[in-house]
Amino acid sequence: MCDFFDIGWEEMALAGSLAEEMAEEEKEKRRLEREIDLDECDSCCQEPDPCDPPDPPFYPSEEDP
Repeated sequence: MCDFFDIGWEEMALAGSLAEEMAEEEKEKRRLEREIDLDECDSCCQEPDPCDPPDPPFYPSEEDP
């Protein structure tokens, strides 16, 4: 066998374990990003309930410069 690429089963197991851990972390990161995107979209896309009275108009105080 070639001495150029001498990797034993221990190194292969460590590399596989590391690759699996990195894939799980990336999957969790994407899941969290999707949840954040959905939360932001839900709050901005909600229409007001037609039974709720509208917010009163804002009139600035004449005391404030």
